[in-house]
Amino acid sequence: MGFVIHMGSNERGNNEQGNNERGNNEWAGAARLRGSGSDAVIDAFALARQGGSVQGTVPLVRLARAVEGLPDQPAGEAGLVAWSVRGEIGKGLAKAGIAAGQSLLHLRVQASPMVVCQRCNVPFAYAVDSQTVLQLVKSEDELDNDLSLDTQDPELADSLPEKVVGSHRFDLLAQVEDELILSIPYVPRHPVCPGAQAEDGDAFQAPAVEHPSPFAVLEQLKRKD
Repeated sequence: MGFVIHMGSNERGNNEQGNNERGNNEWAGAARLRGSGSDAVIDAFALARQGGSVQGTVPLVRLARAVEGLPDQPAGEAGLVAWSVRGEIGKGLAKAGIAAGQSLLHLRVQASPMVVCQRCNVPFAYAVDSQTVLQLVKSEDELDNDLSLDTQDPELADSLPEKVVGSHRFDLLAQVEDELILSIPYVPRHPVCPGAQAEDGDAFQAPAVEHPSPFAVLEQLKRKD
């Protein structure tokens, strides 16, 4: 597995002008992780502050918690999880429950894990394409500290960013795996099970009941008269 880090536009400008030494040092520290092997560990706060992005792939079989209890996963490209993360500082969106100045990560996870249909018991690839927003906090005490809960619209509760404890060595794969677990249904089913359409077409059809023509009935009544 590998991943690539992209520099945000603000940081590129600072590098070109050479007027942000602290930002350059932070980014250099993150960039060194590009060749660190199979672990996607970044400085989460720096990524958000600099508006950078990270993307990569990881085999499904490496995400043990996600594939536990599932059938064997395919090898090659079919068995890869593609993920991407984009950082930003929140501009303040009241309707989305995002306060200005919050460190945010936009996470996207795409995969096709093999699951077993609970209706026909046949394995199939379940397509996952999930996107979520993570709000970085500095300690576990901040996870439940949401002053907006008393005033927010209940209908918008599901749209609030998910709070996670950020760090300078933030494990992205743990977040990718969590999102994949949440995206796989507890009771997976085919949209249409294999053979279901054929069975429906071959199903016994009762012969249609023939109703006498009203004109024939009228003719019979005339004859009786």
